[in-house]
Amino acid sequence: MRYLVTCVKRYGSELTYYLLALDGSGETALPFSSALELKPGEVIEAEVGDGKVRSFSAVEGGDAADDARRAVDDAARRMVKGKALKTGTKELDAVSARMQARLAGAALLLARKLVMSIPIVVRFHNDIDGSSGAYGVYKGVCGAIGRGAGCRPNIAWRMHPSVSYSKEDAMNDVLACSAYEPMERPMLLVIDFGTAAESNEGIEFAKGRFDIAWLDHHPLVDGFSGASLEHYVNPWNFGGDSNYTAGFLACVFARELADTDLEDVQQASLSGDYSMYARPTGRSRRIAAILDLITSDTRVLQWLKGGLGADDIDRVLSNEKESGELVSYAEGRMSDMLDLALNYVKVYKSAGALIYVVDFEALRGDSREKYPLPGRFASRLLGRIEELNKKDCVLLLHFGYFVSVRLSKALAGKAGLLELLNSVRQDYQEYVDSAGGHGTAASLKLKGDEMKKEMIRRVVERLKERLG
Repeated sequence: MRYLVTCVKRYGSELTYYLLALDGSGETALPFSSALELKPGEVIEAEVGDGKVRSFSAVEGGDAADDARRAVDDAARRMVKGKALKTGTKELDAVSARMQARLAGAALLLARKLVMSIPIVVRFHNDIDGSSGAYGVYKGVCGAIGRGAGCRPNIAWRMHPSVSYSKEDAMNDVLACSAYEPMERPMLLVIDFGTAAESNEGIEFAKGRFDIAWLDHHPLVDGFSGASLEHYVNPWNFGGDSNYTAGFLACVFARELADTDLEDVQQASLSGDYSMYARPTGRSRRIAAILDLITSDTRVLQWLKGGLGADDIDRVLSNEKESGELVSYAEGRMSDMLDLALNYVKVYKSAGALIYVVDFEALRGDSREKYPLPGRFASRLLGRIEELNKKDCVLLLHFGYFVSVRLSKALAGKAGLLELLNSVRQDYQEYVDSAGGHGTAASLKLKGDEMKKEMIRRVVERLKERLG
């Protein structure tokens, strides 16, 4: 049978080849090594048994190139379903339907890379939303393979601690693919990174070296170049907003590949990112609690040797005993921190709301404790404060070079949080690195802490003016 050499991996002097059958089945043979050097795009006649290549010879000329193109296109198209996911939530389903063509295009791109075993780098934000999205994609890929797609995916999972994609990040992703010689460019899939202009340099570096799909739900800002990518998908461009979370979006994207049951993962994303569409179940709460913990502090997974990947998340969620222990620890630790936090707050009154300020580092005490992370803790603490006050509130939580702001949802229209923080950034340009987030959850990243108190005071003053 004829096979297309889709990708070559070099490890020292050893060469490993990935093959795609040209008989229309879309099957791949197991990767094999050979002292004979073949090139990506070459067609060979091979004898394959038990998934192993027993012998092969090169095929010259004829219609081999046309057969190869058709085989790749057909195998990729068969993998993509091309149907919009329906959840029964009218608003979510309407946005999904409007995004479906764009999502199907991105899914077709992923399918092409999968059937050709071309390297894929998945970068996902290290929170519940980003990690649930990565896990959803992982389950979609597994589902596609399980129904006979036959691919041998080369996927590098990279949890990302920031909401911007730097040139250094892009260079590291290029390095991760450097051992491979693929027929087509590798793929970069980005989940839940935000729309910061600080990503532009990394995007420009990656564009000539990767085919990029970018799934996000942050409000678009002027000057962000990622929005012009062919496979950039954001509900803000389709009549939605940040309540349509990036993890939910990635699960809808994954369902283009396979009818995998991701309902609890989707709900974990919606509830973990405080979406108005969240309808949490016991299982989704458990998933959200585990993802919150293990993405905050990977040290709780004593068996983990490298960075946390979607396959590692699957290992945790599939182990009832381990996941139960992690949930118990996470819930106890969070409860203790929330109780303690009420002793550390400073309160400022305005006509429209109470404004709380908390020094997270003083509250946490031992800096070796990584869970909970400050931004996520701020959202939980705001919820506790709202319960106690029975009214709308604002929380400023500062730590290191960051000032994190959380608002009760009813205050979003009055506060104009993103515009407010960007105005403070302009006032203190030499001291502020970036500002961004959502309408009810955003932050300032400072270059140093010498003006932090002054900037907190300025944010409080402007909030009092607007909310009054």
